[in-house]
Amino acid sequence: MNNSLLASFIVCCVLISSSFCYGDEVIILKTGREITGKIISRTETSIQVEIKVGKSKAEMTIPVDSIERIEEGRGLEEEFQKKLSAIKPTDLDGYQALIVWCEKEGMKSQAQRVRVRLKKAEIQFLKDKYPDSWCRPCKATGKIACSSCEGKGDKIDPCPRCTGRGDVECRSCARKEKGALDCRRCGGAGVYERFDASKGRKVKTRCSTCSGKGKIECPTCNGKQKSKCEDCKGKGGKASKCEACKGKKFDLCKPCESSGVKGNPEKKAPQKEDPVQEDSEEETETPKKKPVVKDNPFGR
Repeated sequence: MNNSLLASFIVCCVLISSSFCYGDEVIILKTGREITGKIISRTETSIQVEIKVGKSKAEMTIPVDSIERIEEGRGLEEEFQKKLSAIKPTDLDGYQALIVWCEKEGMKSQAQRVRVRLKKAEIQFLKDKYPDSWCRPCKATGKIACSSCEGKGDKIDPCPRCTGRGDVECRSCARKEKGALDCRRCGGAGVYERFDASKGRKVKTRCSTCSGKGKIECPTCNGKQKSKCEDCKGKGGKASKCEACKGKKFDLCKPCESSGVKGNPEKKAPQKEDPVQEDSEEETETPKKKPVVKDNPFGR
């Protein structure tokens, strides 16, 4: 048996002894080139590998004769966790670099997780750098909850019918004790008369509808004595976007000029609202005029 056949036999044995579907694996060719991908199929002469090209995926066929060896690689999620755990809590550049790597690999959810950590790291960085002067009112974030809407983004105009409670007094059982009504079958007596053929006369029978209590739970409110307001559908009023913060739920902190540190020692420019969004809203509100055709399109 020559060397090429021996190498092919060894590679085939490795493939057969492995599971059918791998995670990310590193295929090292005899030329020294390394291909990282997922093996999706194999034969005695070739293997089919799925690789990532930017944000898209592609498949390629690799002859068995050209393979030196196959090593089990680490998945992207495993590599992401390793990179994330290696970053120090206040390493801002490390978080930025990891975000770039996640976006390059198409890991959007992981990139968002890193952005959340980056915001916390920036706040902690300011607190460590300025232990005595970081802004306490905004907790070094540069933002405080909107005082007008209490950080909710929306203001609710109380419903005039329920005065903002979301419920009204039940009309069916109003002024009734514990939301109970007289049983209609026995009239509140707990028993009713029926004719007993064996005795030839009427006898009193315990009411099965109210279990002899004479009272039943109000079917409208289930005994709660309150029912959902029909005008506001139980919401207590109509929600509208807060005019003070324009629905953003926060205001810029004035003591630190939205920098997170009193006195703004690093001279950060105060954050400003995006004028492009305001212009787009105005354009949508202004209806477009229809073009006026002066000439007769059908001729004279």
